[in-house]
Amino acid sequence: MNLILRSLFPCSELLGLMVITAAIFTFTALPVHADDSHDRPASPSISETSDAEEIEAPLIDPDSTLYQIVKYTGKFHLMVLHFPIAFLLGCALGQWYRVTSGNGDKVVATMLWFGSIGAVGAAILGWMYAYDSVYFGDDEKTLFWHRWLGTGTAAVTLVVLLLRRKLGPKSLAIALTICAGLVAAAAHFGASLVYGTDFLKEF
Repeated sequence: MNLILRSLFPCSELLGLMVITAAIFTFTALPVHADDSHDRPASPSISETSDAEEIEAPLIDPDSTLYQIVKYTGKFHLMVLHFPIAFLLGCALGQWYRVTSGNGDKVVATMLWFGSIGAVGAAILGWMYAYDSVYFGDDEKTLFWHRWLGTGTAAVTLVVLLLRRKLGPKSLAIALTICAGLVAAAAHFGASLVYGTDFLKEF
C-alpha cells in the first residue's frame, strides 16, 4: 500500500508544506499594526481619526527600556531582509541546476541554511520593527500581506530545511521554488510599503 501511495503522490512532503502554509494564513489573521516611521501624505494621522475609534494600548510600556530596545532592534529588519531574498532565490536556481546537471548539492545546502536563518531573523525583526505602530487604508492591507507572507516564508523554509534529506532532488527543487516565490512576494509588499503600490508601474 505504501508503494502505491508513493507512486501516486511522489511529492507528498510538499502537500504537508502547502497545508502548513494554508494554516498560517487561515489562523493568524490578527489585527494589524505597522511602523509609524513610514509617514506618507495619503495616510491620516492618529489625531485625524474618530474619537470613537479606540487604539489598543501596547503590551510593553512605551516609557520602558524594553520598549526602546524592541523599537531600535527592529530597525535592523531593513538590513537582514536582503539575505533571505538572495539566498532563497539562489537556492531554487541552484537546486534546479543540480536536477539537470547533478552538481551543486553542498552549495544548495549551505545557501538553504543561510536563507532559513535569514528568513527567521528578518521575520522576528519585522515584527519588532512594526510593533506598536499603525497604518491606515491600503497601507494596512499591504502590511498585512507583507507581514504574513514574511512569517509564512520563515515557517515553510524551516520545514523544507528539516525535510531536505527526505525529499528527492526534483521535489526539493519544487519546494525551494515555493520558498523563493513566497520571499519574492513578501519583498514586493514590503517595497510597496516604502515606495507605494504603483512603484512598478512608474517609469
